[in-house]
Amino acid sequence: MDREKGLRGLPFAREGFAFMGLSLGFSLILFFLKIPIFPYLGFLFFLFCLFFFRNPKRMPISNSSDELISPADGKVMEIKEMEEDEFIHGKTTRVSIFMSLTDVHVNRAPCSGIIRKVIHRDGEFALAFKKDIDKENERNYILIESDKEKILVVQIAGFLARRITPYVKDGVEVKKGDPIGIIAFGSRVDIYFPQNYKTMVSLNNRIKAGMTIIAKRGI
Repeated sequence: MDREKGLRGLPFAREGFAFMGLSLGFSLILFFLKIPIFPYLGFLFFLFCLFFFRNPKRMPISNSSDELISPADGKVMEIKEMEEDEFIHGKTTRVSIFMSLTDVHVNRAPCSGIIRKVIHRDGEFALAFKKDIDKENERNYILIESDKEKILVVQIAGFLARRITPYVKDGVEVKKGDPIGIIAFGSRVDIYFPQNYKTMVSLNNRIKAGMTIIAKRGI
């Protein structure tokens, strides 16, 4: 997992480097050409990229194997009990997290374990709060096996999001809180876990990736 190790010490996600470099270079060129207004707009976009692609250091609030932490920054938009027949094959609870443009967009492992599957599926780019986008929109499935249980994280693109980048692949080991991917300008992350876990968050709660305890087992 060499790529993920390299990401731990970076204050910005690598996916933002091209945006930062181009916007800063563009604004400097226009400044030296003495073109009015546009150099400042380019620099403002550079500052926006610094903010959007930030990757703050996160230390898990709990290392207990009985607790899951949030895979994403954002607001809890749905909590639903449902059957998950493709990856977990059983009754699960799904917590859906909406990420606004102001949230950190690096996603993190909710638990320690082995990555069993990483599957990308093409789709639409509907608004993140639209019903059924978990089946219609472009998305990336990351299945983690932890203590013989399966936890599923789904990265879902939205209206502005056009690229989902996983940092992990099949067979690698992750630790709780490790970066597992990013959705550039992206919008929603779902986590599915077995119903022997109790959900520890409520609708509209603001939560943080790698820090907020989202569920506890055996309560």
